[in-house]
Amino acid sequence: MVNGSGPSPRARLRGVLWWLIGVIVLILAIDRLVAWQLDPRRSNPPGHVVLFSAEWCGLCTQIRQCLLRSGVPFEERDVEKSLKASAQWWTLRVRGVPATLVGPQLVYGFQTERLKTALAGAGHPVGCWEPDPAPVEPDAGTDV
Repeated sequence: MVNGSGPSPRARLRGVLWWLIGVIVLILAIDRLVAWQLDPRRSNPPGHVVLFSAEWCGLCTQIRQCLLRSGVPFEERDVEKSLKASAQWWTLRVRGVPATLVGPQLVYGFQTERLKTALAGAGHPVGCWEPDPAPVEPDAGTDV
């Protein structure tokens, strides 16, 4: 104290900074706890497929159609229509759709090779997205 007038400005500033640090640590702890509790990777059983999608997403439609054609059982969670799906999607730290969980493994975006590998590893082989066979070129000496 200076002349009995209370804590010095420096001591008050130090107190405010410690209070601010405490608030920031608390916010970060709450954020991580919520993310840990909502993270769908923790509770997604092996082999279970979850497609995080949006109605307008064309790539989501391609993945959905492939899963349906291949007979892969999956759960679709629209991140724009479901608050729970949106919160789970947020915990994955992805910023777009599609995002596909195969068991605890996350495949972000339209990464067809990674998705095929993950699905095959979970016992769900898919034949979608195979490259089209190269066109056959006619021989130079033959009439077409």
